[in-house]
Amino acid sequence: MRKTAIDQLRSPGQKKLLHADLPAPLYYQMFTILRDHVLSGEITVGTQLPTEFELAESFGVSRITAKRAMDDLAAAGLVERRRGRGTHVIHHATPKPLRGPLTGLLENLEILAEATDVNLLQFSREAPPAPVRALFKLDAEETMVHAVRIRSRARTPFGYYTSWTRTDHREFNEANLATTSRLVLFKRCKIDVARVDQTLSAVSADAQSALHLKVKPGTALLTLERHSFNAAGDLVDLLNIQYRPDQFRYQMSLDVENWKSKE
Repeated sequence: MRKTAIDQLRSPGQKKLLHADLPAPLYYQMFTILRDHVLSGEITVGTQLPTEFELAESFGVSRITAKRAMDDLAAAGLVERRRGRGTHVIHHATPKPLRGPLTGLLENLEILAEATDVNLLQFSREAPPAPVRALFKLDAEETMVHAVRIRSRARTPFGYYTSWTRTDHREFNEANLATTSRLVLFKRCKIDVARVDQTLSAVSADAQSALHLKVKPGTALLTLERHSFNAAGDLVDLLNIQYRPDQFRYQMSLDVENWKSKE
C-alpha cells in the first residue's frame, strides 16, 4: 500500500532529509519539507498534522526544533494550531505549478495572463532611473509608464512584475492595466513588438517582493527579464518578473531532428 504524506512524516526515514552541515538551520529545513507537502496538495486542507513529539522523533530533532518549524507553518498561514485540538492544515492548495513558455509565440503568454488574476500595486508616468534610461536611450526629461503588479492564481500570488513601457497612448492607463493584460494593451495602443529577448536567472526575495509574494525575505525566486523591441530595433518595454518556484515553472522544448553529433 502506498504511503500517504502523513505516513511519510511519521517515518524514521525523515532523519535522512535533514543535514546539520547545511547553512540553513534544522528547524528551517524541517519547515520547508512540511511547507512543500502542504503547498503541493499532498497534505490537503483540514488534515491534522503529527504532533510535535511525533515529528521530533521521526526527524531526529528536539521538540523545540519541531515546535519552531510548526510555528513557522502557522505564521505562513498554512496551518492553524489550537491547544488540545492539534495542528490542522488551512491552506487550500492550488493545482500543479503553472508552466510558461520560455520560447514561442507571444499568444501563449497572453493565454497565461488571461488565466490568472492581476493586482496593480503601482502606476505612474515618470522619468526612469539612469540604468533604465540608458537601456531605452532616453533624454533625462523623458517619461515612461512604470507599473508594479502581482499575478495570482486561486488567490495564491506567484509573480511580482515590474515594468517600464515607452508609450504616451492614453489607453495605456491605470484603469486598463488593472483589468487587461499588457499584451492586449500593446495591440490596442499600437505598441509594436517584433522581437523579445528573455534572460532567466535567480534572485533572493527582498522585503518588498517577499511581502507581496508571501514568502520570507531571502527566499530563492526565479527571475525573468524580458526586453521587447519594435521592428526598428528600439526597446519599447522592459519587464522584470520574480516568480515563486513552488507556484510557477518555465518550460522549453528543444528540436533535435536536425542535430548531428560531432563524434
